[in-house]
Amino acid sequence: MMLVTARRTRIASLEALGVLVFAALLALAIGVARGGQPSNGAGAVEQKIDIRTAGERAVEQAQRKLAAKAGDPTAMAGLATAYLVRARETADPSYYGKADALVQSALTTDPDDPEAVLTAGTMALTKHEFAAALAFGQQAVELTPYRPAAYGVLTDALVEIGRYDEAVAAAQSMVDLRPDQTSFSRISYLRELHGDPTGAIEAMRQAVAESAPHSEGTAWSEVQLGNLLFAQGDLAGAEAAYRQAGQRVDNYVPALAGLARVTAARGDLSRAADLYQGAVQALPLAEYAIALGDVYARLGDSKAAQAQYALVEAIDRLFAANGVRTDLELAVFQADHGGDLDAALQAVQAEYALRPSVTVADGLAWVEYRTGDLDAALDHSREALRLGSRDPLMLYHAGVIAQASGDSERARELLAESSALNPRFSLLWADDLAARLSALSSGGDPL
Repeated sequence: MMLVTARRTRIASLEALGVLVFAALLALAIGVARGGQPSNGAGAVEQKIDIRTAGERAVEQAQRKLAAKAGDPTAMAGLATAYLVRARETADPSYYGKADALVQSALTTDPDDPEAVLTAGTMALTKHEFAAALAFGQQAVELTPYRPAAYGVLTDALVEIGRYDEAVAAAQSMVDLRPDQTSFSRISYLRELHGDPTGAIEAMRQAVAESAPHSEGTAWSEVQLGNLLFAQGDLAGAEAAYRQAGQRVDNYVPALAGLARVTAARGDLSRAADLYQGAVQALPLAEYAIALGDVYARLGDSKAAQAQYALVEAIDRLFAANGVRTDLELAVFQADHGGDLDAALQAVQAEYALRPSVTVADGLAWVEYRTGDLDAALDHSREALRLGSRDPLMLYHAGVIAQASGDSERARELLAESSALNPRFSLLWADDLAARLSALSSGGDPL
């Protein structure tokens, strides 16, 4: 399978939801925030420095446009997009409700307004409503077949519901129209999914190169590059990418969390805890709270760890109350941290029925393994690797399941591949990975 990445240039074959949904939002946010920073009226002699975030500026500009054109669906969609940017900046899920209300009003006014349809698609992706996102993506392509962002929404939805060949075709159309940060980031993710980490890294470097040096889009791409390098065991390269991201945007929280991840992998848990704590305080996302809790657990501070795990569930409840589904992520968290396995299994089974992607298949297999259903776990584990993914965590999951099912040879192969990529890929599972490989090599069984 091949992707054209820039006009007539072909590069080798293809590879978290968050990657593609964020890229979709960036494509719309660029249009919302365009227009520069406001002047204080002093001309070139004196200018007021605007210290607001990109989202704050976007909201102010979009509110002004909507006030000037009350009831205009395009203006309503613009403000909805700005609210989504603020939701990402603050992790405040109440912005989703505000954005959703505007999108619904815009679609009621004109169900074929291109901006409203595009924003509705992005909104659906953000809320993990992927069937709706697919419908909006298809409609957006029909309305504006010349617009790259329409193919972006379509690509993201197809990836999340596991229709990968169609996703590749949609991404191809997008990059043909405009080889830029948003299209290269999608190419990178598709390559990652298809087991081509080298190509994924190359495409993400192109995404960085195609962005403005000090934009959030560039910083975000740099963090994704760091994540790819980390997965391949290049801790120095990952650290450099995270630090560069932090230099592009001041106080960039994903970069801080990336540095915490590298620091934990290197064994400096006290420093990692400080870094993760800063990330959680600045942007309370479940993934950061889980990572901080795991660091505290390794430090032997069970009370602090449990406080972070409780925060994860509180965050999930807030997002659910604002219409954002996080069933897969919470199910895997529960399975890994002593939660209600029956509830976790029901949640991930329901998620798989809606989107049988390789990532959901991996989560389902892992929860099934934890509940003791090894036959089902083995089937879904094989399905999770059907694209050839070389993600260390997915390989570890598959290896553990193969070992529990009695296939020591396949277990050794999968676990060895995970370790060869990055033996410290997970603070939670790195020691277990090493123990299993040691036991398999000596003919024993650590279970």
